[in-house]
Amino acid sequence: MPPLSLISIALALGPLLVSAGLFAKNSGVTMLDQKAFKKVMKADETSMVAFVAPWCGHCQRMTPEFSKAAKNLSPLIPFYAVDCDDDQNKSLCAEQGVQGFPTVKVFPRGTAAPPMLYQGERTASAFVNYVSLRVPQSNNAKLSSVDGVEAWIEKTSESSKPRALLLTKEKKVPTLWKVIAQRYQNRIEMGIHKDIDGKSAEKLLGIEGGDESKVLVYNAGEKTPTRYNGKTKLEPLSKFFDVLLRESGSKDEEEQEQERKQKQKEQEKEQEKEKKEKEKRGKEKEKEKKEQEKKAKKEKTKREKAKEQEKVEKKAAESESTTHEKASEESESSERVAEHPKDEL
Repeated sequence: MPPLSLISIALALGPLLVSAGLFAKNSGVTMLDQKAFKKVMKADETSMVAFVAPWCGHCQRMTPEFSKAAKNLSPLIPFYAVDCDDDQNKSLCAEQGVQGFPTVKVFPRGTAAPPMLYQGERTASAFVNYVSLRVPQSNNAKLSSVDGVEAWIEKTSESSKPRALLLTKEKKVPTLWKVIAQRYQNRIEMGIHKDIDGKSAEKLLGIEGGDESKVLVYNAGEKTPTRYNGKTKLEPLSKFFDVLLRESGSKDEEEQEQERKQKQKEQEKEQEKEKKEKEKRGKEKEKEKKEQEKKAKKEKTKREKAKEQEKVEKKAAESESTTHEKASEESESSERVAEHPKDEL
């Protein structure tokens, strides 16, 4: 039975060890908070995420296997973990529908595709196999024969994009090539051919097949390949393809995003300008309308005054005429009286 002092120390250190988190910095697993989670999910890449709680016994038993899988697939497929016991992550875990621990999900394309709930064994090999099969393959033409390769070369030569073809002896599509194809989706057209006996390499390159994989690169519009002679690893291949895209005038995702934002900004600016001009034209039209209404009202008032004046003048003329006629009648009457005096017999 352990001494009482050791038990006391263990009890004292237990909460500290739990609060320190399940995954150490060298575990291959990156701990995420809500902000970091949203940031990494913006990338169109496949990842595996464990939603855990430090006090959870199942999580503690899973930790070494999850870490082993993460190291096995690094740097091809990132492994993450979210501490759902942390108050700042509870809303994120609720959004992800976490109801028990551990909850493990695969995100095939970040936020661009729905996540997949992992329900397999919590072993390193099971994690590796499951997530490797979930990397999207829409940008990876599987070419079963040399004739198929030649047809693909002919067809894609009309594309404005460069092309890359992997000749491999492996039975399955290498995870590296899956990740590369996903990373350069919509920018480089990818293909893969199983060159088991090396005859494809001989026909396409005029060289012996050998045991190593070969990457052939076709510039846009060209049918003759250039062989990539660097290491077939993620970082050197990515650097090579980035240079290829720059030389061919293609833009990487960041440049495309900046260009899109700039274009959107210019469109918004143009729309705002059109809106202001429309408002200005509307105000000018309203002003012109008011001036016309004011002028019409003024003309109407003028006509009404002229009409009223005409009536007054007509009435005055009629009154003057009546007075004149009356005066004439009175004059005539006086003259008749003068001609016949009353006292005359």
